[in-house]
Amino acid sequence: MRILILGAGTSGRMLAARLCADQHDVVLIDRNPLALEQVEATQDLLTVQGDVADPRILEQAGIKKCDMVVAVTDQESVNVLACSLAHIAGVPRNIARVSNPSYTDPGSAFNLNQLGIDLVINQQQECARDLFNILRIPGAQEAVDLLDGRVICAGFLMPTDSPLLFTPLKSSPHHDLLSTIRFIAYTRGGKLRIPRGDTQFQIGDLVYMVGQPEAVEKFMHTMLPSETDYTRVVIAGGGELGLQLAGLLAKTHLDVTLLEENAERADYCAEALSASLVINGSALNHDLMEEMGINKNTAFVAVTGDDENNIMSCLVAEKMGAHFTIARVDKKNYQPIIDSLSLVDRVVSPHTSLINAIYHFVRGSSVQGDRVLQRIPGEVMEILLEADHPWVDQAIIDVKLPRGCILTTVLRGDQLRVATGPVILKAGDRILLYGLPKYIRKLDELFT
Repeated sequence: MRILILGAGTSGRMLAARLCADQHDVVLIDRNPLALEQVEATQDLLTVQGDVADPRILEQAGIKKCDMVVAVTDQESVNVLACSLAHIAGVPRNIARVSNPSYTDPGSAFNLNQLGIDLVINQQQECARDLFNILRIPGAQEAVDLLDGRVICAGFLMPTDSPLLFTPLKSSPHHDLLSTIRFIAYTRGGKLRIPRGDTQFQIGDLVYMVGQPEAVEKFMHTMLPSETDYTRVVIAGGGELGLQLAGLLAKTHLDVTLLEENAERADYCAEALSASLVINGSALNHDLMEEMGINKNTAFVAVTGDDENNIMSCLVAEKMGAHFTIARVDKKNYQPIIDSLSLVDRVVSPHTSLINAIYHFVRGSSVQGDRVLQRIPGEVMEILLEADHPWVDQAIIDVKLPRGCILTTVLRGDQLRVATGPVILKAGDRILLYGLPKYIRKLDELFT
């Protein structure tokens, strides 16, 4: 597939790297020649310097030969215009990144689909949803929702007091609880493994599972007895990401406090969040943090636009006894350092959230969702089983899955079920599959 990416910022570069790894034909446009040189040095793609919304530049990039255009510059008006021009040029699929939540409001009278834009993505909204999923499941190292929120994929570290330790899964006395979720992968000593019936988890294993939110929450409560709930969330950063997250959390039982250093922005947030406390101040102000009473009942989330400040404020909160800490980190090369030094409990990136929201469009109509997991390799794919697919009318036990892949969940209409052997697959089913990186291409061949 020939894909034109507009914008060589962090999101554009990350998306280009992933598409090149999947052997797509990628063209990248940006005004900045240095940014293009940096990408060319590491990726096999074509670059064009110029204005991404200039028809002459788009023609120079061969837009009429493209199968998809993805506009991810930091100017939403430019992204919208460029995608509209791509639609006029006959590009079949167009994706625009926006920052104003009004563009993605389902009740808005202005539908950008009418301009030929197939997918409008607000990366702050996507990241806020990922953060919300982590916060709703205490103990989760990572949590992403799938199948329109009906399913959660969550990862957790196996604690010293878990009833699952050192017992083969097939012999566990907690069969009723285990039947409501599906383990998909775990890591031990840096090696990724697929769980089987004879698998025995050990202390410190990073384990991932899939299930309905209620089932996952019940599992975590039972199997992680030392993981206590928290009653309060403090969010440092009243930008769009912090505001979106506070709005989602306001609908829960949690007590939410938002810290914003800019007085004018703090006033704006206070008007938007009538049910939450908004404080004008910095999370790096030690006296202010002490006055707020950060303690073991507090989850601390730092989502300002400064990676270093986010990490530092999480360290301050942890020293004060915070239950756990989450930092927004945009610089990809910080991730291994943070992990090796255990600087914060969780890390999120709006760029990763954006790419997850985009990528299923690359794979065709059958693939309706695709999530790259941050803490372990591999992807979870959401697939529509079409009538002519060879798996239709087969029992799951008879389906020949590529090695390194696991079928986790089947959604038929409104009925959701764990993918066990006797279940018969039907046309129109939406199924979830997890695949190790080197086997994802085989899944693509099956469904693209």
